[in-house]
Amino acid sequence: MDYSIEFGGPPQDVTITTFGLADADGLIGFVRDLVANPRFQPGMFILVDHMSIDASKLTGADVRAQAGVVVGLAERLGPSKVAIVVPTPLTFGYARMYEHHAAETQLDSRVFYSPRDALAWLESERSSLGLQTVVPPPA
Repeated sequence: MDYSIEFGGPPQDVTITTFGLADADGLIGFVRDLVANPRFQPGMFILVDHMSIDASKLTGADVRAQAGVVVGLAERLGPSKVAIVVPTPLTFGYARMYEHHAAETQLDSRVFYSPRDALAWLESERSSLGLQTVVPPPA
């Protein structure tokens, strides 16, 4: 599985785009790379675009492993808002499983089939908090 992490929006502060055959290493890798990036700040608004991912070989154990890493990094992630966009019911189910296992964190995540709906939710959340888009300077 491959992924890219881009800072900037609006309304998201960060966009993570995944593609290829989903696996635990990729799911865990993008979380670790995100929080290791000096531009990342706790509480950012994050769009995770899984529209080009193939989750056919993914397992529940893979999803639980990613959620475990997120729980371990919960303080670093802070109260981030995460909109997850998925292409299929299978991927939707895995994303909901992830949400369940990461529920003890401050993250507020939602799963969508439509990028437009995901961005609208992030914008709504940003507006309800009276926030502007945060784009840290290049590292």
